[in-house]
Amino acid sequence: MTQFFLQDGIIFLNQVISAPPGIIVGPISAVLGMIIDFIFGVVSAITPAGALGISIIIMTIIVRTALLPTAFKMQRNMMKTREMKPEMDKIRDKYGDTKDPEMRRKMQAEMQALQSKHGVNMLASCLPMLITWPLFMGLFVVLGQAFMFIGSVGDAYSALSSVFIAQGDDFLRDVIMPIVQPTVPSGMDINLHVVEDMNRAIHVFSVENWQTIFAHFSGEQLANIQHLYNEKISIQSFLGLNLVEPAGLAWPGIILPILSAGTMFLAQFLMARSNPATDAQQQNMQKVTMIIFPLMFGFFTINAAAGVGLYWVMLNVYMIVQHYFINRYYLKKDGLLESKKA
Repeated sequence: MTQFFLQDGIIFLNQVISAPPGIIVGPISAVLGMIIDFIFGVVSAITPAGALGISIIIMTIIVRTALLPTAFKMQRNMMKTREMKPEMDKIRDKYGDTKDPEMRRKMQAEMQALQSKHGVNMLASCLPMLITWPLFMGLFVVLGQAFMFIGSVGDAYSALSSVFIAQGDDFLRDVIMPIVQPTVPSGMDINLHVVEDMNRAIHVFSVENWQTIFAHFSGEQLANIQHLYNEKISIQSFLGLNLVEPAGLAWPGIILPILSAGTMFLAQFLMARSNPATDAQQQNMQKVTMIIFPLMFGFFTINAAAGVGLYWVMLNVYMIVQHYFINRYYLKKDGLLESKKA
C-alpha cells in the first residue's frame, strides 16, 4: 500500500504495510496466487530472467481468451442494440414519460420482446466486466503482497527475514524497528520475531532503508545478505521494473501509468468508433468517460504494484487486438458490418 504526501511542493510516495486480504477478495487472491505461482514455476524452469513478468502476461492472455465468447456476445449485442434503436425509440415515444406502473411494465415487456426478437441479451454485455473486476482486485492483492502467494518470492523474503531475526533483539530494536515503525498503519500489530510479519515489513523497505541495514554488516555476513537481497530483486524484476513495488513517478516505473492511460484511451476510442452514441447526451458521456477513465487508471497505476500496471496494459492491448478481429472477422459473418456500412 502507498500513501501520498506533499513536501516542498513535490508529491512523494510513502509505502505502508498492507493488511492481509479480507474475506471477499481473499479467496479470489488465493486462487489467482496459485495460478500465477504455477505459471511462474513453469516459466522460471525455462527462463528465470523476467519469469514473473512473463507469467503475468501469460495469465492475462489466458484470462482474456477464456472470456472471448462473452466478449463476442457483448460486442454483438452492442451493435445489434444500435440497429434496434429506431424500434426502441418508437416504444419509448409510445409510452412517453408515463409514471403509471402498469404502463411502465408494458413498456418494459415490449422492450424485452424486442431484445428477444433480435437475440440481444443485456446480461451478456455486463458479464465480462463483472468477471474482470474481481480478477483485477484479486491481482492487485496478489502482486501487492506477492511474498504471500508466489512461492519463490516468499522464499526470497523469508531467507532475509530469518537472517534479521537471528541477529537478536538488539538488532531488531535498534536497526529494524526505526525503519518499520513509520510504515505500520494505526491499529496494526506486527511482531518482528515472526518471519511472516518480518516479510510484510521488508516488503516496504526503500533503497535507503536497505543501505542503512547493509551498513550494520560486514565481511561474509554482508556478502550473504546482499546476495539474498539481489536474488529477491532478480525474482521481482522485468525489463527494469520491480513488479511487486509501486510503479511510482520515477523512470522506468512512470512508463506504466503512461501506457496504462494510453492503451485504455485507445481501446475506448476504438469501441466508441465502432459503436457511436446516437444522441447528444450519450455522445457527451462517451467523450467524458474516454478522458476520465484513462486518467483515473493511469493515476491508480502509480500507486499499484508495477505488476498490476503490466497486467492492465496487457489487458488493454489484448482488448484492442480482440476488437479488431471481432469487427473484421466474426461480426462480418452475421452481416453486421455490411449493414453498418450501408
